[in-house]
Amino acid sequence: MTKIKVFRCRICGDPYIGSEAPMQCPFCGANQKYFVEAKDWNPDEFNVTLSEISKKNLEAALQLELDNAAFYDCAKNIADKAGDDYSLAKFKALMKVEKEHASAISKFLKISSPDLMKQACNKDSKANSKEGWEREGRAIKAYSKFRDEATEPRLKEFFGALVEIEKDHLDLHADYLK
Repeated sequence: MTKIKVFRCRICGDPYIGSEAPMQCPFCGANQKYFVEAKDWNPDEFNVTLSEISKKNLEAALQLELDNAAFYDCAKNIADKAGDDYSLAKFKALMKVEKEHASAISKFLKISSPDLMKQACNKDSKANSKEGWEREGRAIKAYSKFRDEATEPRLKEFFGALVEIEKDHLDLHADYLK
């Protein structure tokens, strides 16, 4: 019988229960390499003394994640009304992941995660996937820059993980747009 363990994702901080760490975090999408057993969790993962540039970049990242989460929420609702179950599932999952990123960023900033504001989207899922692809591309560009500007090793790691995750999202949209 396989022994069940508790793991923690170092990117979002959420716990996962299983016999091994998942291939990707079911909450934030981070790669398995970012998981540690909960017994080895560092409670100071998000307690980082921020440089001014990193604080500014985290604030910009927070706004980007909130905007994208709100966009995906709108796209999810459009897909639901159209009876497009695949797009409903995709946009709902993307919305949750982007909200989780906003929550993790808020932990670094030591603030409560803000509520989503309404965001406009297109009236069909194909157009929303195209816009989602463009949004993910902008996120990758921003997070690559933020990673390179960070002087804090933990933030370099965090922004690097976000680049990896957003590239997965980019691929998800690209497959649908073929």
